Amino acid sequence: MNILGYGEDALTLWSLKNRLGFILDALKDPSDISKCRAFFRPSFGRSGGKKSSQFGEFDFIILAEQHLYLGESKWDRSSEKIDNGLIDLRPEQLLRHKLFKFYIDEWAFGNYTGWSEFESRGKELMRLQQIDKPIAPTGSLLATNLQTVLRIIRDHYSTKPGIRNVLLYFYSSDNGGQPVSEAGSDFEVVNIDYSEDIFDNYIQL
Repeated sequence: MNILGYGEDALTLWSLKNRLGFILDALKDPSDISKCRAFFRPSFGRSGGKKSSQFGEFDFIILAEQHLYLGESKWDRSSEKIDNGLIDLRPEQLLRHKLFKFYIDEWAFGNYTGWSEFESRGKELMRLQQIDKPIAPTGSLLATNLQTVLRIIRDHYSTKPGIRNVLLYFYSSDNGGQPVSEAGSDFEVVNIDYSEDIFDNYIQL
């Protein structure tokens, strides 16, 4: 059976399945692909706002051998403004990366007896790092989901990995699309030309 997909989500899944080696090469990562794992669109709630502990979805997370890649995806039909090769990411996307890195540093590789202790002690640590979001409440679905994902991350590495923020930018050179060069100082950009793999605006997954 052939599965066809359209848009950023489909391109992201296609690239994880078919272009992971290319992505790692672009990031100068020598990891053995067979030893890597990936999350596709892991969700940490959709409700926004400073008072909500939910912080949306990454497009992907790649667990390589030494590094952990937190990823956003955009394509040449996205609404984000591109100016002189620089694509602007939204503030909530930037906050998501900063917040999840905090969870990795403090919970996955920290030293807490349980989530309630982490919730209590973490408030001050988040304040010191200028992260204006509450920690997922003990017993909440978000806290459970976070612990599941963070446990998988912790178990994948023998020591805390280097955490790198990545933007996958998909463009079609056949339609005049151009790669981008920057997505802010904290992000590494990987450009992927999908023109040869598209079929009537759809990608085969």
